[in-house]
Amino acid sequence: MRADRRAPPRAKGGVSCIAWAPFSDRLDELSAAIGGRRKNFDFGYLPKYAAPLKYLAYSLMTLAYLADERPDVVYAQNPPPFCPLACVPYSRVTGARLIVDHHNLWNVKGFGGSVVSPFVRALEAAVGRAADANTVPHAVWRDELASMGARRVLTVHDHVARNAFARSEELRRELTGGRGLLGVASGHQGVPLERVESEARAAESVQGVTLAVTGPPSRLAPRIGALGPLRNVRFLGYLPKPRYEELKASCDFGLTVSDEPHTVNHVLFEYAAASLPTVSSRRKEIEAVFGDSLVYVDSSDPKEVAERLAWLTGDAGRLADYRARMAARFSYLSERRESELAALVRAVSGAPP
Repeated sequence: MRADRRAPPRAKGGVSCIAWAPFSDRLDELSAAIGGRRKNFDFGYLPKYAAPLKYLAYSLMTLAYLADERPDVVYAQNPPPFCPLACVPYSRVTGARLIVDHHNLWNVKGFGGSVVSPFVRALEAAVGRAADANTVPHAVWRDELASMGARRVLTVHDHVARNAFARSEELRRELTGGRGLLGVASGHQGVPLERVESEARAAESVQGVTLAVTGPPSRLAPRIGALGPLRNVRFLGYLPKPRYEELKASCDFGLTVSDEPHTVNHVLFEYAAASLPTVSSRRKEIEAVFGDSLVYVDSSDPKEVAERLAWLTGDAGRLADYRARMAARFSYLSERRESELAALVRAVSGAPP
């Protein structure tokens, strides 16, 4: 008799972490912290008019996935709110706990002020009330979600492990020719409201600095190329992770300028992990997390960015002060994260607050 070679059935239960997106640094970090299984649903870029069909397909795929995995806990990411909404029937039928991570609030960031904003707000409010617990990355979203009637709202800040690389003089010489200060502008995804042009123009007008820009070549190279020759801006495209971490550890400052509303760029946590003095666009969401550890700029105008960059880099003592502030902020956020994750683990287990 031939031996049965079928693979044993997979263990079911546990925590399933779901996002309708090509990737999510935040959900990757959170799922690792709670031992969850990650699942992304993404068809790649589709025209906006295809969104209803796309979300319908994702909903059916999500329900099929949950029926197969049979998790005890579903951790779903918003936006879009249709992702956690699709998980509600499964949680109601099976009794599984539903936790929603609100990476941001779509009714504020994506549709704020538009005619559909009240509808989206109603969806997000319904999801927040249906969930057993909700997580947010900062206090601004926490207060907004609480005002919408969401249950058990927990703040869990983003986190990046401390940069383990040492400063590389060889890398610095390669980029600067051994002269002046080296800065980095990274974390770009090619979003139009990320003002890479302002970063480049600002660095160009500040003497004694070189700016290394990283990001997707297909989206950023044409934008930077359109600026013409830049004496002190080096576009590096995407770097292998070790090289990218070494770059941040070897820089004297970071730069992140954006007009994207209600956004705390994940790269700020990377800069904190490297104790990197940083010039950042001012947002109440960013100030809620980073306080006075950043040098803020109130406009993406290259002249104003250049003024703040020159102010930071023109004094060695000031650079040292802001490096110490970023190191202290990283330590503070790391300490808080321990208690934040403990609260999340309690919510995952079903324990009371």
